Amino acid sequence: MKAKVSIILVCLTMMASSAYATVYNGVCGEHLTWTLNSEDSTLVISGRGDMSGWTFGDYASRVYIKHIVFPEGMTSVYGRAFSGCPALESVTLPDSVVSIGKMAFQSCISIKEVHCGKRLKSIGDSAFIHCSSLERLELNDGLEYIGYDAFMENTSLQGTIVFPESLKYLGNAAFGVYSSKARDLTAIWNARSCKHIHENKGWGAPLYCFSKIVFGEQVVSIPDQLCYATYCDTIILPESVDSIGLQAFASNNKLKYVKMPSSLSHMGQGVFFHCEQLSSIRIPEGISVLPINTFIYCQKLTDVVLPSTLDTIQSSAFSLCLALPHITLPSGIKFIDDYAFGDCSALQDINLPEGLKSVGKSVFRNCTSLKSITLPEGVTSISEYMFANCSALREVNIPNSVRIIEARAFQDCSLDTLVLPSELTLIGTGAFLNQKKLTEIVIPDEVRQIKSNAFEGCSGLSKVVFGKKTAMIDAEAFKNDSMLIEIRSRAAYPPLVESSTFSGVPDSAWLFVPVQSIAAYAEDPVWGRFRMPKEEEINYVTVDAEETTANFIWPTDSTASSYQIDIYKDGPKFCSLTLDSRGRLLGISFAPGRNASMDNADSELPYSLSFMVTGLEVASRYNYVLSALDKTGKPIHVYFGDFATRGFIGDLLWDGYEVIPTPPVIPRNPEAKDDTEGIEETGSEEAEKKAIIEGRLLFITPQGIYDITGKRIE
Repeated sequence: MKAKVSIILVCLTMMASSAYATVYNGVCGEHLTWTLNSEDSTLVISGRGDMSGWTFGDYASRVYIKHIVFPEGMTSVYGRAFSGCPALESVTLPDSVVSIGKMAFQSCISIKEVHCGKRLKSIGDSAFIHCSSLERLELNDGLEYIGYDAFMENTSLQGTIVFPESLKYLGNAAFGVYSSKARDLTAIWNARSCKHIHENKGWGAPLYCFSKIVFGEQVVSIPDQLCYATYCDTIILPESVDSIGLQAFASNNKLKYVKMPSSLSHMGQGVFFHCEQLSSIRIPEGISVLPINTFIYCQKLTDVVLPSTLDTIQSSAFSLCLALPHITLPSGIKFIDDYAFGDCSALQDINLPEGLKSVGKSVFRNCTSLKSITLPEGVTSISEYMFANCSALREVNIPNSVRIIEARAFQDCSLDTLVLPSELTLIGTGAFLNQKKLTEIVIPDEVRQIKSNAFEGCSGLSKVVFGKKTAMIDAEAFKNDSMLIEIRSRAAYPPLVESSTFSGVPDSAWLFVPVQSIAAYAEDPVWGRFRMPKEEEINYVTVDAEETTANFIWPTDSTASSYQIDIYKDGPKFCSLTLDSRGRLLGISFAPGRNASMDNADSELPYSLSFMVTGLEVASRYNYVLSALDKTGKPIHVYFGDFATRGFIGDLLWDGYEVIPTPPVIPRNPEAKDDTEGIEETGSEEAEKKAIIEGRLLFITPQGIYDITGKRIE
């Protein structure tokens, strides 16, 4: 009986002891042991070397751990070693620890401070994830690696965190946070060569939870996506920075201020992509290329200063900058790539400097506030959709260097007038679709093809003139142009057309063609459906020249009070004649040393007059201007042309069977007198001017200056 009583007493003693404290212990490495006393909640690790093993006791024992004593000589913290210790309040690592494993302190929700030892090189993936009470973090000099999600969702961080110069890797979402409780947290970034930022691991940006990021003076480059999608509103770059990487500051919805260094020479794509709060920025001198997506979707950007060194604006650089009203491009710009200013709906004006060589597709597409634009000389094509849906665009100045207008370039604009360049050769599909305000279009002589739907839906169009070399007009090119009543073709052979080319154009429209081509047009099933005047009703000037004479035949005009014929040879005027409405000679003048006999004009056809000019030179080319004048001397119709006496070898610009559009009249321009020779007024103060300048016959009008062929030269 005594033995049994003794055993019972020992057991009772042990049970009483366990009610107040429990001591746990075990092995956590080849040369490391641990002891945990539940009474003081302190875990003591002893020994040296690397930590190994899965856990410290069972999960029940972890609830006691508030403090950990690490021995000097321990070299690593094993992965998941302290995961889920809810009472742990702080971590201070000895200088001997080199690495912290993955998820080592995961979900330690009471940790407030972490102090890294001097030799720490690596903080593993998710090492301190979900440590939501962590307020202070000191990273040691010499740290090289911070894994993805390392301090993820640590929403209580505050103050300043200094990233050491030695840092080489920062994982995705290392300081990411889902919560909206981000504090006023500043990052001091001193890392020189931290390269490998982004991986397909973790969630979000590596520095999300910082409100301010300041880069140290030793930093020369900003790594790709380093400050992507952060919470910061301020970024300070020192004068040492030479380059900014891909999307370095992109998707920062709070970013309002960026200090850009003058030392900068390179920017990666999308640096400020989707920075919705950024309103003003100055790009420093030295930058030559504004990369793809630089400011795309910066919705509040209103003020941009570009450097004089800039020569290329790449694709979508400013697209969807919805508040940008104006921008000044530097004079050195050579290339503007696709969609560069697309959907800038507030953009009212922009200069395109001389020297610009190429403008890409959709560059100004959907710029609904843009009212006018001037393309500089040197641009050779207007690209697809360049001005599509610019619904306020009323005026465009196209230089003579443009050879091609590509598909839908001006679709759904509001052009009042359209002057196409003389060297244009191709008008693309839907190029001027739905230009409802255009009333007249003159297709230049060099245009060979007009593609499908080019002028479809131009519901206000009443007159169109096709050039001499127009050879093909594709399907539905003038579809639904229901107001078109006058069509003129200067092509000797009917251009090839489809049955739907003029679909919706009334059959009652008048068609005027060269007199020698009337039969060919009339026999064509498409052209032939329009009304054509009789031969004697065709308005043209015929010049039949022999060796020393030329017989002029021109149409009469019931409103004309007189007619004037001016003939030029090699620039200077050869002679000038004035006749009354019946063709009787009223006045004549010759250049010095010239003379010839003149008679009154004869009526050769019911609708025409004829006049024989004599005293011409053999084998010579002449230009003429024949004007029908009203009673004040203003021109009603003006016909330009050239002819040659027998024996001349060379090209003539006009064949004498064409109606040349009448240039408008203009006021006097006294300033031009010093630069001209032989100025001759044709009427009153508002009359046009004809001038011989550097041996060329020119016609000066408010719309521009034209040569003898009707080609606009400025």
